[in-house]
Amino acid sequence: MGVDGVFRAKKGKVVMSLLLASALLVTACGGKSGEAQDPKGNASADTKEISLLRPSWNNLRPASSELWMWQEYEKMSGIKVKWEELTDIGEKKNVILTRGDLPDAFYQVDWSNGELLKYGQQGLFLPLEELFKEHAPNLQKYLEENEDVRKGLTSADGHIYATPYIDPYPEGNRTIRLWINKKWLDNLGMEVPKTTAELEEALMAFVTKDPNGNGVNDEQGWYMPSGSLGWTFEQMMMGSFGIGNGGRKALGNFIYVDDNDEIQLTITADGYKELLKYENRMYKNGAINKQAFSGVDYDKWTADAAKDTVGAWNWAAIDYIGESVKDDFVAINVLAGPDGDTASLTDSQVAGASSLVVTKDAKDPGAILKWVDYFYSEEGSVFGYLGKEGVTYNVEDGKKVYIDEILNYKDGIGLGAFQYVDNVYGGYFPYIELSPEVRAAAGRKEAPVYTDLTEETLPSVMLPDLPATIQEANESSSIIADVGNYVGQMRVEFVTGTKDIDKEWDNYIAQLKKMGSDKYLEIKQTQYKRYKES
Repeated sequence: MGVDGVFRAKKGKVVMSLLLASALLVTACGGKSGEAQDPKGNASADTKEISLLRPSWNNLRPASSELWMWQEYEKMSGIKVKWEELTDIGEKKNVILTRGDLPDAFYQVDWSNGELLKYGQQGLFLPLEELFKEHAPNLQKYLEENEDVRKGLTSADGHIYATPYIDPYPEGNRTIRLWINKKWLDNLGMEVPKTTAELEEALMAFVTKDPNGNGVNDEQGWYMPSGSLGWTFEQMMMGSFGIGNGGRKALGNFIYVDDNDEIQLTITADGYKELLKYENRMYKNGAINKQAFSGVDYDKWTADAAKDTVGAWNWAAIDYIGESVKDDFVAINVLAGPDGDTASLTDSQVAGASSLVVTKDAKDPGAILKWVDYFYSEEGSVFGYLGKEGVTYNVEDGKKVYIDEILNYKDGIGLGAFQYVDNVYGGYFPYIELSPEVRAAAGRKEAPVYTDLTEETLPSVMLPDLPATIQEANESSSIIADVGNYVGQMRVEFVTGTKDIDKEWDNYIAQLKKMGSDKYLEIKQTQYKRYKES
């Protein structure tokens, strides 16, 4: 069983069983300290430098070569890294592959499953699954004990071309949740909603009963930067309308897993039609902000929030709305829908499937994997996020807490830590994320406890990006570009009421079929079968 499925009750609260301690007790680096190894496992004393290409964060912190963490890890590992850091790497990465000499590996670069397979089959990226067994014992052990992670990394040809960014904790940033203004609920004598009907009632009260008490009708119901509705609120509500099983990546690809363990399209489902009607009704009544689709950027939204005018919004973490009002909100992970359905909007624990990719020009792939494998140990996770005791953190009452220079950094704790350690900003690090409790304690905070996020309310399946052949990737990408644009356009028209949902639904479905939605579904069903059989 993977970490996702392991929960235990404690004093009425649901907490994650901390398997990492037992699952990751393999030592970080096999062999003698400081020695690299070649792919065959032979000691290679002359391999002391590797080259890694990564995104640049130098506008926010020191260059990697100057960062305390990497200088310290060079002493610990005996391996010096020659860093190449580029801005806009997403636009440049494919051009880089045409260079005469490639870096030994790409670090923290986002490659799609299709790209990993394409360049792997061209021989530019090395298959790693056999090398893991010799040179990455921590990661190998995790893959053996978490089949969903192994499946999520396996390409359509059966190879694994990258090491992952793993987040075992659904109560952390893997889940997009609804945040509702608890202060306003208290002022109105209302309870935190548990159903979609109760949410609608609460948001209607927010916009009609002056819950902020200023005598001005300035309150908004659900309100976020324009364009957020479809991939935040709407996707979360899919779980309430019976089409949310499969997790965030699945819903982002317009698919879900039905009760028969088959892939279906969300955007053609009866549940989606009912969800659009729900959104349309709330938009019409003002419970969803009238600028949901245009006119509001992040700065305007946070400025409005600071004026106590925001009733509800969606995100993983409370900090997104700003310091001044964040304590006014409480989280809702699931809402029971009209038929009692619930499923949280939670991602696979494979938070990134291409965190470190080894290239054909790597002189010693085994040494690179040995170097990165440390970060798949418990000790390595602590080092990547917190650093070292007495240097970047101290222990207070048994908890690891950042030093004052980090806690008091002018731009906040996260960027303060980023001046010393790497695995706190930007995501896609090749490592296993620490628990929300440990991360919160680092800033002298407590992690929230969600009583509504349980094994029963999580999706029964949380899919990674499904493995695609090159042909499938090409076919589906051309279909989804047209379908995505059309669905976005029709969402605006259906929710705002420009088009009647009942009258236009058949035409909407017919247009999707014309664009290739049936073929897209067939491709995704094939990929899901391949994923389950891998």
